[in-house]
Amino acid sequence: MRFAHVKYRMDLKKKYTREVKKVVDAQFEVNGNIEEDKRGFLAYVADSFRQSSNREREKMPFIGEINKIGAVIKKLPKSPHPAIPSREVLLSLLGAFLGIGFTALLAYLWKFPVLLGPFGASSVLIYGAYKSPLAQPRNVLLGHFVSACIGVVVHDFFGATVWSIALGVALALVLMTVTYSIHPPAGATAYIAVQTGGLGAAYMYIFNPVTVGAFILVLIGVVFNKLGKREYPTHWW
Repeated sequence: MRFAHVKYRMDLKKKYTREVKKVVDAQFEVNGNIEEDKRGFLAYVADSFRQSSNREREKMPFIGEINKIGAVIKKLPKSPHPAIPSREVLLSLLGAFLGIGFTALLAYLWKFPVLLGPFGASSVLIYGAYKSPLAQPRNVLLGHFVSACIGVVVHDFFGATVWSIALGVALALVLMTVTYSIHPPAGATAYIAVQTGGLGAAYMYIFNPVTVGAFILVLIGVVFNKLGKREYPTHWW
C-alpha cells in the first residue's frame, strides 16, 4: 500500500514536470517567434531605407561627383590663417565707418557727389589691408585719377557701348601698370566713367568725386591709422 502511494506521487511529479516543460517550451517558442518578428521588421525597415537611398542616388547621380570634387578640394594646399586680434577688427570697422561717413557728410553738405561706389572697395584696402602695396597713397590717388581720365576720354570719343566700357577698363589697367599705381577699385572708376559719362559731369568727374573723394579717404586713413598705431602708409610714392 505504501509502495503504491510512493509510485503515485512519482508519477504525479513526472506528469507535472512534463507539463512545466511544455509550458517552458511554448514560452520559448513564443519568445523566439517575437525575436524573429523583430529581426524581420528591422530587416524590412533597413531594406526600405536602403531602397529609398538607392532611389535617391538614382535621382541625383551628381552627388557622387560632388563628393569627388569635395575630396579633391580638401587636398588642395591651404593658406595660413593666423588669428586676427580683436583690436585690429575694431580699428578696421571704425576706420571704414569714418572714411565713408565723412565723404557722405561732405556730399550732403556740399551737394556734390563726393561718394563713389569704388570708394567702398578702396576703404577695405585703406582701413583693412592697410599694409598691402595696393592700399598705399600713390596707388589710391594715382590709380583713381588715371582711371577716371581714361574713362571720360573713352566715353567722349566712343560713347557708352559694350566694347567701349571694356576698352576703358583695359586701358585703365594698362596705364595703372606702367605708372606703378595699380589699385583694383579704380577699375570700377573707369567703368562708371565710360558707362555714365562721368556721372553726367564729363571731365569734371575727374576732379569731383574721384580726386577729392580719394584724397579724403587717404587723408582720414593716414590720420586714423597713425592714431591707432598702425603702420600706414608703408610708403608715400
